[in-house]
Amino acid sequence: MPKPKGYPRIDLPNAEAVSLKAPVPFTLRHHPNGQWEAKKQAGWGDLVYPFCQSRVQFTYLPVRGNLSRLIDDAHELALKHSVVADGMSQMVYLNDSLKVYGVLFRIGGNAASGLQFYATDSVSHFVRGALYVYAHPNADSLSPVHAFFEDEFKRYLETIEWREASSRP
Repeated sequence: MPKPKGYPRIDLPNAEAVSLKAPVPFTLRHHPNGQWEAKKQAGWGDLVYPFCQSRVQFTYLPVRGNLSRLIDDAHELALKHSVVADGMSQMVYLNDSLKVYGVLFRIGGNAASGLQFYATDSVSHFVRGALYVYAHPNADSLSPVHAFFEDEFKRYLETIEWREASSRP
């Protein structure tokens, strides 16, 4: 008798967060399994997580009187995934002391990018992140990965700090 199709087990590693070491105008804390891969455009790159074949794509753009357009674009990009999603929720994040204001998008179901976020200081900085898991988008089997990254995205939003171009590593 044939056995049912199985899915690989995903063991989520526990470890202390580390600071992002990348040539970008922000810093944040992330799981040490994440490795930065820079893109050609300044401020863009991916945090690659080999243990689960995932990456978080970061897009940094300076705010130059275009904040409402940047926010609208972030919402539109998240909504593009709602075609195959079971639903979408948003968590607003505000931290006046660090001047970080953002939104975490949770996109349920079998969407290609189940989690996205953006953060801004409303004056100079804007960063957007999107999770991509390089596996068939099966919400049930990927739920441990999505839970891990939901915590990871919350950590990003709670620890992001802006810095000027001259203070990049």
